[in-house]
Amino acid sequence: MANEALDHELLASVDMTDVENLFASINRQGFGVLHNVVPDVVLAPMREYITAELARRGGQYFGMRGHDWIEESPLNAVFSARGFRTVLEGLYHRAMHEEPLSKRILPVLRVLAGTHGLRHANLFHYDSYVVTALVPVLIPNRPDEPHGDLVMYPNMRNVRGPVMLNILEKAIVESPPACRFWRSPAVQRRLGAKPVPLEPGNIYFFWGMRSLHANEACLPTSIRSTALFHYGDPHENSILKRLSQARARANLRRLAK
Repeated sequence: MANEALDHELLASVDMTDVENLFASINRQGFGVLHNVVPDVVLAPMREYITAELARRGGQYFGMRGHDWIEESPLNAVFSARGFRTVLEGLYHRAMHEEPLSKRILPVLRVLAGTHGLRHANLFHYDSYVVTALVPVLIPNRPDEPHGDLVMYPNMRNVRGPVMLNILEKAIVESPPACRFWRSPAVQRRLGAKPVPLEPGNIYFFWGMRSLHANEACLPTSIRSTALFHYGDPHENSILKRLSQARARANLRRLAK
């Protein structure tokens, strides 16, 4: 995934005023946006890689998780930017009023395509991390196709302290019957679900642990790719949490078959 050299560090102009504005926006409407901060010099080679990788995988869904993929990726320009970390840390501190157990950022790449991509639509869930940043890479944009918008029930709950309570709540809220409930148009209208159209070049921030969210379906012939950056897991050292995450990864592997 070769990348042209950037002539400046991304997000170098971000300051505490931006963090405060994002914090207020997330609390008010569920998400905050930094506009036009990821240039084409980063996005274009990432799109080329995704297109080539999809061809190698038969045009079906794939995902990557952890630091191995990001270090050689054009998106490392975002991941390693000091301004990006400033935003994540600033939002966490304002939300939690304490230091996180770890300052590790977890990068995840999701590429929805083909019939397998449909299986990953409307899977409403809470993240395990307090802060989530979403970077759109490829978003369907033809007038005759659904765009795969992010859909969220903003700030539906507080951060859960006891790990067992969090695991049990996620098991109930994220179950297949519950997901069918959450994706109902009537339920979404009644409970105030919010569609968030995604525009490449922007970065979207929200409380991943507090906002129930999913992506809408795309056509099997479309490609929808986003990079997610998670920060601040309050249950990071829990054995129960690691077991729960292993189960979640197994479910994702099953969906990819």
